[in-house]
Amino acid sequence: MPVLRPKSVAAISCALLLVACRGGDDFCPEPTLIAMPEQIPSGQSQTDLSVDVGAFDGFRTITEISALTGTIADPFAQQTTYACAYDASGPVEICISVTYTEVTGGGASEAPGVGASSQYLGRPHVRLPDPLTCSETRCINVNCPSEKNACPVVSSLTVDPIVLSEGETATVQVVADDPDDNLQPLVTTLSAREGIIADPRATTTTYACDPAVGGMIEICVVASDGDSSCDDELCTTVRCPGEPLENTCPIIEDVTATPVAVPPGETMTTVRVGAMDPDGFPIALRTEWSADTGVFDDRFASETTFTCGDSGPVQICVKANDGDADCDETSCITVQCPSDIPANLCPQLFVINGIPRVIQPGQTSSRVETRGQDTDGLPFPLTLTLNSLWGSFQNTENIQEPLNVVAQDAIYVCDRPGRVEICVDATDGACTKTLCDDITCPDDIPTPP
Repeated sequence: MPVLRPKSVAAISCALLLVACRGGDDFCPEPTLIAMPEQIPSGQSQTDLSVDVGAFDGFRTITEISALTGTIADPFAQQTTYACAYDASGPVEICISVTYTEVTGGGASEAPGVGASSQYLGRPHVRLPDPLTCSETRCINVNCPSEKNACPVVSSLTVDPIVLSEGETATVQVVADDPDDNLQPLVTTLSAREGIIADPRATTTTYACDPAVGGMIEICVVASDGDSSCDDELCTTVRCPGEPLENTCPIIEDVTATPVAVPPGETMTTVRVGAMDPDGFPIALRTEWSADTGVFDDRFASETTFTCGDSGPVQICVKANDGDADCDETSCITVQCPSDIPANLCPQLFVINGIPRVIQPGQTSSRVETRGQDTDGLPFPLTLTLNSLWGSFQNTENIQEPLNVVAQDAIYVCDRPGRVEICVDATDGACTKTLCDDITCPDDIPTPP
């Protein structure tokens, strides 16, 4: 049965002020959250979630789905999936929170702390951003089975020979297994950035190079049993004859986690990536870890410790980059975090703005504004950190503002011409969120030797 949560302080204040809630004394429209099915069948671990929010004239809506355990594929989508934690069974409460934000004549409202005024409504000093908002929360129960889907595993991907001569083909072999043959029959799918795979769905097939493209070519296989959170990927490389058309992109050879299933009572696993850049151009290879929840000891290390930030399956990804913005390579692995990890509200990142985004000739810098918020302030204070492939940042101080908002007004300084991606990480010690934007440096900045 649905459980109606008490109205938030913002919603009550919104109703009392009348200006924030259309319709006089009525509260904001109540959202509906539906799970299909609510009773997840034995041997499965996922259910489809759909959100329905009522119309609210003059307001835009922001939805966020949360659960005490398990994982929401996209918490901010109105159609998404929920996956049970691997070691949790029985009822799990899933909630939808909807925030109705007034749209003013100047357009959509900005995030707290970004050009927003505030007003204080006497005791107990409720702070409401301008424009005003009101919120509703609705919860349902989903039942997780004691027996869940076991994910498929790709144990090997081999290519013979790995160095091809002109006109030669290579034999590609895949060894994969699905421990429980659930949800659907195991399917393996081969792919290559260049060249032709005779039968992408076969476990033994052939690969032929594209005569026009030489160099190192990555071949990958994905094993799936119908559960997208369980897909397993493995990649390898072949060398085709001839010269590459352009910069050869980095190659991720393998990604591992030890252990893959973190035992109850523990929170950490060791993650490793094997990657290479065949031509070492234009800059030295760099790898970077990311995850929707959890935190890395050193997210730029090839081997580091990952600490779970929430229960259930979490997808850990690593990106390899050689300085070419069009040449990123990413590979992911799913780690199962135990259900006894305390619930934590992950931080939110509102904005990263380069002002200006295109730096004019004769200038070398741009102001970079970032804003984030961690509602519960736990387990550690929110920290914003800027990074980029090249160039440098100045004035990166984190400024604490009301409502656990953290502001950062830094300066990015170019050290070469062209486009560069700048990113900001927001972490509370358990969750890390990342936002990126591009800045273009002028052509009159000399390229370093």
